[in-house]
This record gives sequence, C-alpha cells and structure tokens, in this order.
Amino acid sequence: MAPYSRSTKLATAVLAVNSVGLVLSFISTLLRFWARYIRRVKWRLSDSMIIASWLFTLGLVISENYCVTHGGIGHEAATPNELLFTAKQFLVIDVCGSLAVAFVKISILDFLLSVFSSNVRFRIAAYILMGLSAGYGFSFAVASLAACTPFAANWDKVSYPDAKCINTSHFYIAQAGIGVTLDCLILALPIPLVWALSLRTSKKVGLTILFTIGILICVISITRLAYNTQEEWMAAHFTEYGAIASIVGGLEANLSIVCACLPCMSPLFTTFAGKVKSSIDSHGGVKGLYNNVSSRYRRPTRGSTKLSDGVSVRPANSFIEDDMESARLQKQVDKLYPLNTTIASRVSIEAEEGWAPRTRGTSFTHVASASTVVGEDVLEMARLGDKVEPYSAINVTKTWGVNQN
Repeated sequence: MAPYSRSTKLATAVLAVNSVGLVLSFISTLLRFWARYIRRVKWRLSDSMIIASWLFTLGLVISENYCVTHGGIGHEAATPNELLFTAKQFLVIDVCGSLAVAFVKISILDFLLSVFSSNVRFRIAAYILMGLSAGYGFSFAVASLAACTPFAANWDKVSYPDAKCINTSHFYIAQAGIGVTLDCLILALPIPLVWALSLRTSKKVGLTILFTIGILICVISITRLAYNTQEEWMAAHFTEYGAIASIVGGLEANLSIVCACLPCMSPLFTTFAGKVKSSIDSHGGVKGLYNNVSSRYRRPTRGSTKLSDGVSVRPANSFIEDDMESARLQKQVDKLYPLNTTIASRVSIEAEEGWAPRTRGTSFTHVASASTVVGEDVLEMARLGDKVEPYSAINVTKTWGVNQN
C-alpha cells in the first residue's frame, strides 16, 4: 500500500475536498427535504433523482479516497500492485461519476418543470434535455464497462496484450464536452421565462443568480476537459493526473447536488428570516436585541446585586452613602423652600403674591408663585398686641405642599 502521510499535499487535498464536499451535499439534501416537508409538497421525480445522485456520489468519493490511501494517487510514485488497484477503482469511478451527474441534471430539469409547467415550449425543451441527460449518463456508464474486451483488460492490459480497448483519452474528452454542453443548456433554459415575469428588476436578478449558480459546475467541467486533452502528460504523470481528476470529479458531483437543492430551500430561508424579524421587533429593534443578549453576559458592578435574587444583600458602606445623599438633598430642599421659619419683616411678606385680606385677630393667605400649584394653605397669624403693628411677625404652623411641574 502507498505510504500515505499528511505531508503529501496533493493526496491530502483529495481527501479533504472529497470529504467536505460529500458532507455539504448530504446536508443540502437533508435541508431540501426539510423544506419540502414544511411546505407539504408532494414527492416528485426530482426528489428521487437527487437521492440516487447522492448515493452514486458516495460511491464515487469512497473509490477516489481508496485510490489515495491504497492506490498511490497523489504520491510521487506507485508500485505495479497499487496501479492495478487504482485501475480497478477507476472503473467504479467512471460509472458512479457518469450516473451521479446525469441524475442531478434530471432532478434540476424536473424541478424547473414544476415551476414553469404552464409554458408549453419550455416543457418540450425540458423533456428533450431530460432525455439527453439520461442518455448521457447511461451511455457513458455502459461504455466504461465495455471499454475493453475481455472485461478484465479494463484494469489489467498487461496480462491481456491482445485485448481490444477504446481510446480512453478520446472517451474522457467526449464525456466532458457533452457534459459541459448539457450544463450550459440547462442553465440557460429558465432565464427567458424569469425575465418575462412581472417582477421588479432586483427580484429578477436574484432569481437569475439562483438558477444560474450552477455556472460553477460548467467551470469545473471545462477544467476537466482541459486536463483530458493532455494525453501525453496523463501517461507520464499518472498519479498526479489521477489526483487532479479525483478532485475535479468529486467537486462536480457534490456541487451539482448543492446547486440543485438551493432553490428548494427558500421556505427555510423565509421562515428563518421571519423569526429573526419578529425577535428584533419584540426587543425594540436591533439595539434592544443587542442589549438583551449582552445583559446576560454583563458582569455586575462591584457592590451591586441582581434584582432577581429574591433577597437583596447590600454592603455596609452603601447605607452610609445613602445617608449622605439624603442629607445633601434635604439641605438643597431647605435652601429652596425655607418653610418652617419665622418671618419678621413686613416687606418680605408684601413681596409674596396673592395675600388674602386680613381679618380681626387672624389672617389667611394663599401663596401663588411660579413653583407652587397646590390648594389653600393656611397661615395662622399670631394675635398682635395693641402696640405691635399687624403683619410684623408671622409664625408658619403648617408645612406647605410644593409640587414641582
């Protein structure tokens, strides 16, 4: 077996890209069916095809990873036994890769039919492309199995020198070329109908991007086509070519599944966006939501207690601070409203507003200033002697109620 180690960068890249791609395609498939469950959508051909595509993609990735760990792919050199093992795995890779890509094409076309089924011309074009995609997948799968006669010559040409085989380089070029053509036709199919809809331009652009995100698959297919044309380089650097072909093949199959599932996930995005919006609105906007979340992780200040603790425990120095603050406030109030004092000046009394007429022995008054808005406040005047002028002394016997507006 090949002495695989993480220092072999190309081999590690094959394992990493294939493994991550397989996980992404699996998650995309699960989200697709979750979204369809939310919408209560009936089972369609596209759902069956996406499952079949993922299963063949699983076989493709397993075989490619085995080529790295047991077949010398991605390493500088390989033994004859390792190359024989890789040749057998390449037969599995060709079949699984052809069917995986074909099934995902059929799935995309069936989904488009469910969206634009009212257009007769679109339906005809979609069914034609669906038939071509099915023929593409099965024909190349059969051609891979029947590439050599006898059958064992597919992986062991040394033991069968008289075997008859097709030109594998031409085979891979034809496979990649037809695949690129079908991908471009499928991507271009819904664009005219999208722009004919009565929608805003921004929504049309969004739908166009959603339906044409598979352009990445076209780029990958063109890259594989470019490598397949280098026949001499393929023979001289087989282990390096095998690693690049494994990366490109795995990316094409896995990303095709992801792109096919993205349009079906719109209910999940809509539901999630609605929940986020309602949560933000209930907390008074983004700032309120941030304050609500951050308050859970905010560290309490020194000497403070939580109101939700039931019994508040205050430090001793806080009582002293409260007493000092109360005394300071009372001092300010006494300066502003000196109510319990004795006034011995006629001038100061006459300066106030709203004095009531005095009566014999007792006088009542109502003080109305800019800061007083209360009802009748009674001032009891001390009985004055015959030799003392009235209003020369006043004793306040009741505290005024002051209401600041």
